[in-house]
Amino acid sequence: MNGLTEQDIAAARAEGDLVSLLLMAAGAPVTAATPKQRTRAPAPMVSRSRPGAWPDGTRSPGLSPEAAAYLPQLWPDRFPEA
Repeated sequence: MNGLTEQDIAAARAEGDLVSLLLMAAGAPVTAATPKQRTRAPAPMVSRSRPGAWPDGTRSPGLSPEAAAYLPQLWPDRFPEA
């Protein structure tokens, strides 16, 4: 077989390089893993607070159906019933 004993596997597991041991036993080349470079994510776009305004990119949802039905009662000349 490959000549690995349980003691070899236990020692490699304790050292934290069990993958390297198994790759060497399989005959695969073992390359040192280079640490990945972490890139900082760009800061999120934060809109400024504008009191009384809708948030950026949105619109007013409009009138609720109940309010739209009540407007002709308040101002019949401005809001004719549909």
